[in-house]
Amino acid sequence: MRRISFKVLGVFALPAKQATPLIQNPQFRIMKTIAKALAVLAAILNLSIHAAQLDQYGGFTGVKGKQTGYFHLEKINERNWFVTPDGNVFFPVGLSHMLSGESIDACEKVYGGDADSWMKDSFKKAQAMGFNCALGSATSPERNLNGFVDVDKAEALFRKANFPYAVGVILLKHPWEFVDGETLPDIFHPEYKQLIESRAKAVCPKYKDDPLVMGYYYGFGAFNRADEWVNHHLSLPANSPGRVAIVDVLIEQYGANVAKFNEAYGTSLQQIADLKSTEELTYEKAYERRNYPVIRKGLNEQKLKDFEAIIQHMCVTLYKIGHNAIRRYDTNHLILGSFIKEWALTADSLKRAAPYVDMLAPQHVNRYIPVNQVAAEVDLPIIFSDEYFGFHYPGGTGSRHAGVKSHDGRGDIYQANLMRHLKDAQTLGVTYCACMFDQGGETSKKNNQNGFYSIEGKPRDGLIEAVTEINRAIYTHAPQPASPNELKKLDEQLWAVWDKNSIKRRRN
Repeated sequence: MRRISFKVLGVFALPAKQATPLIQNPQFRIMKTIAKALAVLAAILNLSIHAAQLDQYGGFTGVKGKQTGYFHLEKINERNWFVTPDGNVFFPVGLSHMLSGESIDACEKVYGGDADSWMKDSFKKAQAMGFNCALGSATSPERNLNGFVDVDKAEALFRKANFPYAVGVILLKHPWEFVDGETLPDIFHPEYKQLIESRAKAVCPKYKDDPLVMGYYYGFGAFNRADEWVNHHLSLPANSPGRVAIVDVLIEQYGANVAKFNEAYGTSLQQIADLKSTEELTYEKAYERRNYPVIRKGLNEQKLKDFEAIIQHMCVTLYKIGHNAIRRYDTNHLILGSFIKEWALTADSLKRAAPYVDMLAPQHVNRYIPVNQVAAEVDLPIIFSDEYFGFHYPGGTGSRHAGVKSHDGRGDIYQANLMRHLKDAQTLGVTYCACMFDQGGETSKKNNQNGFYSIEGKPRDGLIEAVTEINRAIYTHAPQPASPNELKKLDEQLWAVWDKNSIKRRRN
């Protein structure tokens, strides 16, 4: 799908003898104005038609599910859906960072420091672009380190607008949140379980009867640095619960055959149990992204098998703790789980964790990691929990992670990405890695522009138009999912758009 204004402009042609530069020609400016007006009219008409078909939560009344009084999941006509409390299907499209503490600079520049005006207008802008929920809650913890976002006020806005949202029961900090000297917890320690239970107790009773809540998510801080997770537990003080738990997995892997273990790791242990107290073991950084085929083929097969067994045990332990803590106080709402990188966990690990979540939540679709194949093996649907459509880096400087040549290019990628997800029968919804305004703080230091508006409040019209157009067409496309071959073509089209618009990442 292309932007309406582009289609409309395509039917006009200037006389061949026209010598005036096209952009300066009065006739061209008139045609461009007409095209924009037609685009706005088409968008308004499209929005009006669909508004008449939406229930109070934004659910599409053209496809019916069960009416339970809460958001739940159903498979209807071979497609997976969220279903609203009123019993209508719902395809959520949100912003992972609906509100961000790093927007404090934009608030100062655009709203004179009036945080309430910034919050209300940011929310209004998101609604106008067709975003229909906040799957990452009002703000994620790592995006609000300065406490700038008043979560209670944000949720009051959501309730007034009947805008569905998820609630966080955060299991682990995002790496951004660590202070000097702080590290990961020992997730096997009884005190960690008590911590998560206390968080659930503080959160869930407040929301358990709220029909507007879509479910609970665990944050963005799990499994994305798997090598650090494992090495941390193996380096805990002697006989710590986590260190013992991980070494017990290795003992089980080898049946206490220390000779076989020493051969695999090049060690000279007297017994594998020595790793619980007097010896240490570390895994190389490459194991973090072991599920990329090009990396996986270069890893030691036996060590890889051991690493997967450890991660599987950690995954099941963590998800079980979170699930049981929430269900102690709330049996009404869905559990979305951790919003993790798509390369972080294997199908085998997710199968073991499946009883404790209602869906898989990979952050991105990935041309090298078969997310749909994993979901099919696990037999759970998908939300894409922090999806990319690219960031712009003026002057080609900064980190250049997921760098895109222009903001209009970001709009092209967004359209191709959302169309792919709308047509995927396994996909329940998507929330995008973006903020309303360009960010200050650490994001600014990276020269990363991820907003729909500049930090001074200037709109990126092409990007906003592209996003608004396809967001308003969600229920034109989602009820008719693609065949496997059609979905494959949509994947190919998405990667072609990425390749066309991406910048080469800087080599260190």
